[in-house]
Amino acid sequence: MKIPVVLSVVHVAIDADGVLAIDVDGVPRDSEQGRTRGDLRAVIDEITSDLGAPVRVEVHEADGSTFTDVATPPTPAPGAEQPPAPLTPALAGAGFQPGEEVALAYVVVRQNADDKGNASLNLPPALLATTRDGLVLLGMSSMTVTPFEAPA
Repeated sequence: MKIPVVLSVVHVAIDADGVLAIDVDGVPRDSEQGRTRGDLRAVIDEITSDLGAPVRVEVHEADGSTFTDVATPPTPAPGAEQPPAPLTPALAGAGFQPGEEVALAYVVVRQNADDKGNASLNLPPALLATTRDGLVLLGMSSMTVTPFEAPA
């Protein structure tokens, strides 16, 4: 399983009655009314399956206690048909010096350019969708700045 550089974060708030309020990267998760603590595993499995990637889960209980874990998509049953893996959008740029470290401005991630001066950086779809406009790649030694080229 390919693990993204930045994990999406699932925030779970459990009220005093055990009812869940869930968001993924700050976006409220539409879920059935009245899901309770017993439904948490199924909801997390649903989210990781939809994203096709692991997530960081932060659970906040009504009493103030907090738990954090990383959840991975469920393993399909043997012989079950597997859906195609989602494509992870890449950020790409050219014109860097061979072997140069290339950074995404806002420095979310760093990557060394290949021997031809090209770099390709992968981000989780949720992060790319919220930061798509205005991102640039920055060569740390050449100070080359290039807008990223994302597949359509």
